[in-house]
Amino acid sequence: SSIQRGLRTEGILPGGLLVKRRAPHLYQQLNSNDLNLVSHQDRRLLAMTYAIAVNEENAAFSRVVTAPTNGSAGTIPGVLEYYRNFYLGVTDEKIIDFILTAGAIGNLYKYGASISAAEVGCQGEIGVACSMAAAIATYFYGGTLRQIEYAAEMALEHHLGMTCDPVGGYVQVPCIERNAVAAERALSAANYSLFTDGSHRVSFDEVVITMMETGKDL
Repeated sequence: SSIQRGLRTEGILPGGLLVKRRAPHLYQQLNSNDLNLVSHQDRRLLAMTYAIAVNEENAAFSRVVTAPTNGSAGTIPGVLEYYRNFYLGVTDEKIIDFILTAGAIGNLYKYGASISAAEVGCQGEIGVACSMAAAIATYFYGGTLRQIEYAAEMALEHHLGMTCDPVGGYVQVPCIERNAVAAERALSAANYSLFTDGSHRVSFDEVVITMMETGKDL
């Protein structure tokens, strides 16, 4: 619902930054009469557009699902909607499995470190959202537990040190774009992990600990 509202609602986001909603225009540019005819690369841009739609809804004080936080609520829906629209056999039951997979990863961060930008910086929100979404994507492709763990680790590892940088205190710039980039990065992390056997030097647990230590330093 957040995606659909975000894709059709135009205008200026509330607050003093005068940020124009971009999701409707992006969607119109990418959309065609048959979404199945959209190129593979442009499909990735649609995943980013779905994420933007949700976070523009959040910035407008509309209704979103806190996953893992409001400011990072667009990344996981962006990935879920990407698969729901472009891949056969994605049922409601499988969507539930995807969300459970993301939730398992999210809980490891929540109880092993933090998902609060106020506490550990944006790495704890966008980084965690990207990690959760990467796990979803790897699970969708039938990845092993080692590959899922690798994708989730990789997604967070490359967000380590990301600070919380809202302009004027609003969850708009750069927060909305960060969700879009995280959605695309989650898909890339999943694809990369699937070309491996899941073996890697830095473990998921080490990244969780490192994120918390980095957050304290920040």
